[in-house]
This record gives sequence, C-alpha cells and structure tokens, in this order.
Amino acid sequence: MKILIFNFEYPPLGGGGAVATAQIAEELAKRHTVFVLTTHYRSLAYQEVVNGVHVHRVSVWGRRSLPTASLRSLLTFVPAALWRGWRLCRREAFDVINAQFVLPSGLVGVLLGTLFSVPVVVSFVGGDLFDPTKGTSPHRHAVLRWLVRALSRRAQARTAISRDTQQNARTLHGVQEPIVVTPLGIFPREVVPAQRAQLALPERGAIFVSIGRLIPRKNYDLLLRAWARVPESQLVIIGSGPLQAKLERRIAELGLGNRVQLTGFVAEETKQQILQASQGYVSAADHEGFGLVFLEAMQAGLPIVATRRGGHTDFLRAGENALLVEPGDAAALAQAVRRLLAEAALGRRMGEANRAAVREFYLDKTVARFEDVLEQAVHTYANRH
Repeated sequence: MKILIFNFEYPPLGGGGAVATAQIAEELAKRHTVFVLTTHYRSLAYQEVVNGVHVHRVSVWGRRSLPTASLRSLLTFVPAALWRGWRLCRREAFDVINAQFVLPSGLVGVLLGTLFSVPVVVSFVGGDLFDPTKGTSPHRHAVLRWLVRALSRRAQARTAISRDTQQNARTLHGVQEPIVVTPLGIFPREVVPAQRAQLALPERGAIFVSIGRLIPRKNYDLLLRAWARVPESQLVIIGSGPLQAKLERRIAELGLGNRVQLTGFVAEETKQQILQASQGYVSAADHEGFGLVFLEAMQAGLPIVATRRGGHTDFLRAGENALLVEPGDAAALAQAVRRLLAEAALGRRMGEANRAAVREFYLDKTVARFEDVLEQAVHTYANRH
C-alpha cells in the first residue's frame, strides 16, 4: 500500500503521540510506502526520508518549542497541511489516508480523502478527545464534539489507542461507529548498562524515575508533594516543557533539591540507561490516553506506581505489575512508593511480570493490528466504489 499519515507532531516535535506515530510509520515502511505530513520547526528539513518514511513538513504560526504545540500552531496546521496534502495527493496515488489525532489531523485527512476518493482511517489518540487540565479540551465544547462525530462518520474506519480512549469517544463525544482498539507498542531493545556516576545520578538511595513533558496533565507538582513524604529516596524526572522553571522553584520550596533531579531532554540511549539503573517508575498524571513510557518502564523490568485512570489500565494490573492509586492523592502515591521500598520482593515480582507482559506490545504485533485496519478500509472502500 501507499499510505499518507497526518500528524501535527512528529519527532523531534511533540511527546508520546508523536513518537508513537513515528514507530507506526517506520514499522509500516518495512512493507509499504509511507508518507507523513507534519509541522515544520526551525532548522528541520522540509522534506526528508527518515528510517524509510517520507517526511514532509509544513510551516505553521506560533510553534514556540519542541515539546509543546500552541493553539495557533494547531489551527494554522490545517490550511498548511491541506495545501501540501493536496499537492501530494495529486502526485501520488495513495491507497489510504490515516489521520493521527482526530483534531486537527482528521479534518485534513477527511477533506482530502473526499476530494481524491481515498479511504480514511481516523485514529483517536487521547488528547484529541479529553484532557482534564485544559479549558480547550474538545470534550468541553459543543462545536468540537460535533466535529469529532462528523469526522468519525466520514471515515471508513476508526482506531483508538486504548479502551479508555475508545470509551471517551463514545461517551464524551457520542461517536456511534465501530472503533477498533489498536494499542501502541515499542521496539525490542538491548540496553548497555551504565554506572550511576556515568549518568549523573546519585550514588546512594533508591531511584524512581518519571518521564514526560513538563505540562499540567502530568501533575508533577503533586508528585513533588508526594516525594516530600518519601524519605531517603531519589526522584529523576526526564523531560522538558513549559513548567520547568515553576517545578524548579517548587523543588526548592519543598526542600527537595538533594533528592529530585530534573534532567531536561536526554538522548534515547541515556533515557533507557536511567530506567535500567532505577528501582521503580512513578507517575502522578491526571490522565494518559495510553502511556507509552509505561511500556518502556516495563521493558526495563521496573515495578510501577501510577493513577488508576487512563489507557494504561489496559495493561497495568493493580497488585500484579503495578500499584494504582486515585488521581490527585499525594498521600496515596507516597504510600505506594514507600511500600515498594519496604517490600523488595514485591518490587522484584512486579518487575519480572512487566518484563514478560511487555512482549505482547512489541511493535511487530501492535502494528500488525493497525495494518489490518488500514487494509480492511481499503478493501471495504473499493467494494463500495
């Protein structure tokens, strides 16, 4: 197949949704011809081939940083992507279009699919439906809810990254059409271990790690308040974002300067080595559409502490491979971490369970499910036309 994928973010831009799109595109590119149309930023090439994927980037207004999109950049992506996408569709005979994030990508994908008679698969990714920390979250606005329903109806197929995201499409937006759950995945990898000193990590004390953009939904302020209740342990937060300065001040206010480290952005290999050098993974996020970082922690054999709301509950089982707490409860989060510190055998058992469970989320398996949806959309569309 010749596949055109739209996503307003693609590495190095964005967070987990962008990374997931790249992983899907690169895995599909092993068997198909794959184009991705995304946002341009600063010195990035407007057109290049990355790991077999033909990446095209369009200029937008208002993009101020790698990790975070602005509302203006999202809005201006639509006309820019329509124009470039129209030119690509005239030149290339695409078999199927995939829109990652129903908003804004679905608008571009559905319009071009209609114009060029190409089947469209819309992928619900989480934040395009629900973000409890944003006033602009689509579920809060009637016009956006209507648009989600309209784009869903016009698509030949729909996917969601988790049962939670699938349910949000149905209950918050009223999507009636079938939605296939196609989970995200990760590549199997061997990590060369590194000493703590090589990674600029503390030499003493148990280390817990948390990974993600420094944005309100990740609730790092609550995680810091919880960490004030966890003595003699280290917290390493990997990621960058608009809240970095605020979190640095909060660390100082709580007297955690010698126990909490903000690394900012780190290279992929370094991130994996930090995971390998840690004793656990912790997240205080209010909501995750899926939580790709949890799979990375599982692959590293770490026990996990997280909230019990979001797509990660598809594969994190309370008491089996994770300890789950109510969102917003700093005391419960701290208690769960202290339990893992006190019960080493429990942590080892959960870590071993995670190493085994993550094999079901290797990309060759997860992308095969997604590929089936694309192929079925092509066949269904051909039979109807």
